[in-house]
Amino acid sequence: MTNAIKKATFLLLLVAIGLYSGGAISSEKELADAVSGEFQRHNYKKVIQLYRDYVEANADQSLPTAGARLAVVKVFYTQSLADTGEIDEAIKSLKEVLADLSPEVDTLKLQYDLANLLFLQRRYDEARGAFQKILLQSSQVNELLSKARERLALMKDKESKKKDFVSLQFLDIETNLDAGMVPDGAEAFLQQIAEQAAPGGPQSDQVQRLQERVKEVRAEKAKALLDEARRLYDKEKKYANVREILEQITQYYSDVSEMPSVEALFKQVNSRLGKGTGR
Repeated sequence: MTNAIKKATFLLLLVAIGLYSGGAISSEKELADAVSGEFQRHNYKKVIQLYRDYVEANADQSLPTAGARLAVVKVFYTQSLADTGEIDEAIKSLKEVLADLSPEVDTLKLQYDLANLLFLQRRYDEARGAFQKILLQSSQVNELLSKARERLALMKDKESKKKDFVSLQFLDIETNLDAGMVPDGAEAFLQQIAEQAAPGGPQSDQVQRLQERVKEVRAEKAKALLDEARRLYDKEKKYANVREILEQITQYYSDVSEMPSVEALFKQVNSRLGKGTGR
């Protein structure tokens, strides 16, 4: 089986999992449905809660972690941990996932994610080993392998103190973006470098590329929040929670969000809460 087929098989497995319809969780399939649905809605804290509750409820049983459904659940759980800032726990979980997956599954992307998380936690020795493992097991030329080589080179330069501060900051920002996060101060730093860099030069191009990626990640997070607000409004009628999410969007993502939609939902929520139409 080629790597492309292995990857396609794994992705089809992800797609095959249905959406959660609610209710108590009593089986692996129900857990997979629940976690898949909450993850697709970017409700990462709920994903973590569902997984931990299920593990706790089945503490007296031997969970078949190598099973297909629980393997996918564990991947969603791991990504949710990273998205909510529990990086050390995400690293631990991802190592368990990689140990449990069957040999025919292409794990290159998961191994790259693990190496990135280790790098973000400044666990450079472990990160170096993880990146080197990626390079050793594959002779293919692709974006992940190129990034793995780049990170190994920059870590070596960091240790020998030959690499400048700006390049290391670029690497840190890009690694965070690969993990779906925008590090604190990244936008201000990139703007400062953009003002100092020579127009059309390599550094200017890199800054522009990272600024675009920051916008994309922030836009994705804003959309995820708005989608969750709409779901809470339409399906669960939790209007106070909807208002909190809308306030968060307005405070942090007004430059990238669909503000007319946010304002319209604000009016509906305030009407439901008996607060008029103003904020």
